[in-house]
Amino acid sequence: MPTVSARKTAAAPANPYAKLKLMILDGELAGGEALVERPLAERLGVSRTPIRETIFRLEREGLVRVVEGKGAFVASYTLEDMIEIYEVREGLEPLAARLACAHLTDEELDPHEEQLNRYRARPALRNEDPGKWRRVGRDFHTMFIRASHNGRLVRVIEGMQHQIELFRGLGRTINPHTDFKTSIEEHHEILEALRARNPQRAEKAVRAHLQNGLRLRLEALQKKR
Repeated sequence: MPTVSARKTAAAPANPYAKLKLMILDGELAGGEALVERPLAERLGVSRTPIRETIFRLEREGLVRVVEGKGAFVASYTLEDMIEIYEVREGLEPLAARLACAHLTDEELDPHEEQLNRYRARPALRNEDPGKWRRVGRDFHTMFIRASHNGRLVRVIEGMQHQIELFRGLGRTINPHTDFKTSIEEHHEILEALRARNPQRAEKAVRAHLQNGLRLRLEALQKKR
């Protein structure tokens, strides 16, 4: 059975569950990659027992697939899965942004604007720590989704969060040179629409951002074939 490659991880939380989960969500461990207990234990500096427990926990969360007689593997998703996820996001997240305009305060938006401005001023930050940039994007989306104050909408989107994060990480492996400048500007457009409390503009900006994200991933996958 192939072993997990000895790639270095970025700074991560101290426990093996958090570390391994972050490695999967950030795309450091690719879909379909074998999760072998001994190499993982050595890599994370723990015994095999917590690794085994972590694998079973991540299986329950849908991030790991255990095949009887073969072992554990990082969950992989098809092209159709990716399209479906983006279709659901495109139906729900623009609505969340529209609703959020009635509830967001400048104080809630300010920290996100500061983060976006850092990356706009220093694009090299993205290459220094790609995982951190994806987490900035994730936190930004989570902010306006929760600000919709629609509990059912929030629960549906957050119930898909692991799958959404897997496809964010996929961007690192299939297209590490995605148009970062475009992504930054799209996030700024969403933020400015939210700050202007303009529901129509916010909805349109989020939809355009998601459509572009799907398009870029599909184009990257097509080039790899």
